[in-house]
Amino acid sequence: MLDKEKTAVYDGQKEIVVSQPEYRILLILMGNKGKTITRNQLLEQVWVRSGNYVNDNTLTVTMKRLREKLNHPACLKTIRSFGYRMEDTR
Repeated sequence: MLDKEKTAVYDGQKEIVVSQPEYRILLILMGNKGKTITRNQLLEQVWVRSGNYVNDNTLTVTMKRLREKLNHPACLKTIRSFGYRMEDTR
């Protein structure tokens, strides 16, 4: 669960501490559920717009850490060589 007012992420009642880029990635993917978001779109929306220029590997590492914090959720899909997608897992 994502609480936009508190800028917090929860697994049930337990708050999961995430970094600002991790939170922003989740916000983008959840807001575009079912749609594939390209790596370039995420880099642009999470880092470049805020004036931080990073390389492509930064996104890969951030996604790896986010998945670990969320216990590797099945709903967070990697679309190889393209981007990422949040899916319903029901």
